[in-house]
Amino acid sequence: MLEISHIERQSETALSVYFGEAKCAELAMEIALLAEELRGGIEGLVEVIPCSRSLFIEFHILETTYDEVVNMIGERVLKFNSGEVALMGWSKELLELPVYYHPEVAPDLVWLAKEKGMSVDEVIRIHSETSYRVSSLGFAPGFAYLSGMDERLAIPRHDSPRQVAKGSLGIADLQTAIYPQESPGGWVIIGNCPVTLFDVDRDPMTPFKIGIKIRFRPVTR
Repeated sequence: MLEISHIERQSETALSVYFGEAKCAELAMEIALLAEELRGGIEGLVEVIPCSRSLFIEFHILETTYDEVVNMIGERVLKFNSGEVALMGWSKELLELPVYYHPEVAPDLVWLAKEKGMSVDEVIRIHSETSYRVSSLGFAPGFAYLSGMDERLAIPRHDSPRQVAKGSLGIADLQTAIYPQESPGGWVIIGNCPVTLFDVDRDPMTPFKIGIKIRFRPVTR
């Protein structure tokens, strides 16, 4: 359930709406879902940008006013919490992705197993048997933050980032994610997904959408 903690006016045509008191994957997903609803439902909005615990909203001063936007957001949050906003269809969509869990592509897999007092096979089993949800998109095009990870595998990200390969599957605290392109990254890498997850020439450019379920299927080389 979304609860507005406070609203800050950023300019004559922009405001930020803050929710809750702390960052969490579920809160980020709810905010992102609300943003999708607002984009098509309030006249005069120019941009709606979801963040981990807030919404940044820009509006057209000739089409609406600050007070009207604030009132409409409050009404939409009430509808969202009551279930009147029909967004649950997204939650039924399942995307299954193949993952090669192996030290030759996963530099942290053996280390993580030792840290957790598990075998490598047990780490793979726990990670691949869990269902995840896309809670937010960001960091890089096609990068999806996935919530719902088993607490037994939770591990902080590395103190210093390093270059990680395209498709690297990582863990950071209670989230997991795939790097869609080669890039610097500090997540604990336990596998690699051989599927292209961002392509500017494809429509849609990424298969990820807020709220859909994700499962990982272990594959051999």
